[in-house]
Amino acid sequence: MNIDLAAFGVPPALIDKRLPLSRTKPRQTFYDPEFGLPVVGQHFKHRGEGGTDQWSYKTYAPLALRPDDVFNRFYTGRSLFWARTEKGVLSILPQREGRGYSVGYRGGGPGALAVYLTQLADTDGQNTTAGALYEEAHPAILAWTQSSAADRGTNELSLSDLQAMQQS
Repeated sequence: MNIDLAAFGVPPALIDKRLPLSRTKPRQTFYDPEFGLPVVGQHFKHRGEGGTDQWSYKTYAPLALRPDDVFNRFYTGRSLFWARTEKGVLSILPQREGRGYSVGYRGGGPGALAVYLTQLADTDGQNTTAGALYEEAHPAILAWTQSSAADRGTNELSLSDLQAMQQS
């Protein structure tokens, strides 16, 4: 999973201060403070005069939120998917390997995301384990994940928003 920190409002100057540029060390390894998962930062410098620096980040998604965490809000934007807990902790949305999430078309990615969001709504945010393989998504939640509206800009849905979709 690539994480573009600039997409979340982290200014490039701040990123560069945390990850000093180095021709001899184009990769650096960090750890996600919430789950202890490895994060690899890779540096690339565009050639030529005025070439820009770019960092890309790769990590793993957790399989669930912490055992005592309750899901509160869902965020998506730029093909990234996040969960915020009732305690305010922001985490990459849990997912199973091979069940990647996406939005905006009819396919497996929006289907997997809809299954997971349906599970969260059904359990009042209590069951945060990554979506079951062959569960059914609620039709209204599936319609949203497949819609072009879900793919536009940044979206935020609360647990009550997901539950309201189920009532429609």
